[in-house]
Amino acid sequence: MQAQLDSRSASLGMEALAQERVEDGARNLGLLRNIKIGTFHIGSSLADILASGVWNRIMIKELGFAATPIALLLALRYFLAPLSVWIGRRSDVTNWRGYRRMPYVMGGRLIMALSYVLLGVATLELAGSYTPWTRDFSFDLMNITVTTNAGSFLGWLGVVTALVMFSVGSTLSSTTFLSLVHDRTPAPQRTRAVSVIWFFLILGFAVAGVLYSRLLPEYSREGFLSLMLIAPAVMMGIWIFSLIGEETPIKRRAARSAAQPSESFWQTMKEVWASRQTRLFFLFLALTNGLFYTQDVLLEPFAGTVFGMPLSTTNRFSAYWGSMTLLAIVLSLIAIRRFPNRVNNMTLSRWGVLLLVATFVIFTFSAMLQIRPFVTVGLVTMGLGLGMWTVGTLGLMMAMTRAWGAGLYLALWTVASTLARGSGVALGGVLFDIALALVGGDKALAYGSVFLIQSVGFVMTLFILARLSLAEFEREAPQKEVVFVDSMA
Repeated sequence: MQAQLDSRSASLGMEALAQERVEDGARNLGLLRNIKIGTFHIGSSLADILASGVWNRIMIKELGFAATPIALLLALRYFLAPLSVWIGRRSDVTNWRGYRRMPYVMGGRLIMALSYVLLGVATLELAGSYTPWTRDFSFDLMNITVTTNAGSFLGWLGVVTALVMFSVGSTLSSTTFLSLVHDRTPAPQRTRAVSVIWFFLILGFAVAGVLYSRLLPEYSREGFLSLMLIAPAVMMGIWIFSLIGEETPIKRRAARSAAQPSESFWQTMKEVWASRQTRLFFLFLALTNGLFYTQDVLLEPFAGTVFGMPLSTTNRFSAYWGSMTLLAIVLSLIAIRRFPNRVNNMTLSRWGVLLLVATFVIFTFSAMLQIRPFVTVGLVTMGLGLGMWTVGTLGLMMAMTRAWGAGLYLALWTVASTLARGSGVALGGVLFDIALALVGGDKALAYGSVFLIQSVGFVMTLFILARLSLAEFEREAPQKEVVFVDSMA
């Protein structure tokens, strides 16, 4: 028994040493410096909206291409998300001239910027070779004519190559950016650091939409090409500005520590996944993300179908709950700072989930009883709940990350969120169609049924959250020394 305790103490001592080594690069992060790093996600928002908003609409509406291949190409980065776990681990143990994260972050973002230049040229190649494909389908009661744009082989090759590049660049840089923030920031400041960064991500989506609508109010070849050349340069400038000087190069060390045996990626993953707390938090992230985004394809159609709200009104829904999310993030950060003994990441996550439970209960009553004012109330509570959940959960992500494997752990949490988000969007449509069939075509009742399922699901996540323990995670997580390799070769 004493031998086990001594072994455990030595292991914890090794972890403390590892933490101390990594914290060498963690300098005090003032608010202005935090804002500078946060502007990284202004560039991310510009990149996302340019692809999923501007290019997506032009390809489908203005150029007449089928929606399915466009959607699949845009979703490619979500399918590549599991690869980020391996990339995160590589960034933990390799370096290039002392830099572990920056080569992946800047290399990935450069690939993304170049992909947009290629995407612009390839799209115009498709637009210039417009060859409508028409086919008639005859049924007993109707004739349907389908017309779509086939495009050229070179154009499609360029588009596919560009979006593969974009997906690879995003996979290389997204998680390693979070890892850089983790390394750069002292532990007490990490919740604030990552919350400010997410604040800029949400703000950036609103800014990007307004900016692109002004730069390209209507489609033209010249305007589109100019946008696809200028926007990537602006993004790259923002990314460089946000991170310049933020990673401290590590000192040269021996290629491997003599006391630390070489481990394969899968062996390390097996050790990490053996922790019950790791599995519980992964499940919590997956369920909360999936449940929230189940409404993504339903909320606006619900308001339009059940209450006859015009498009101009439902288009403002994201602005309503988005502004409440930003407000809740700011208030949550103030509360953590002012009342550290009563407000922490766990309590904020709990309050956020409780508000989301209330939100979907409100939407359920709104749909089933057809109470229109409840829609507005639900949008407000949804934004407030999402903001609290965001701050609390991001803080837990940082807290439930080990110093020796920041890249691996943060990639694991990102994969849980990303895959669940995509699954949740798809699940929303599936659940609605099933509910519609079961209730005999009553759309109000079908929407209410899906909202009810979401509220019950969020209640279940509260039980998972209650079983999470940072102290238990500290005891269960593998204890390793930070090991660096001198080069990325």
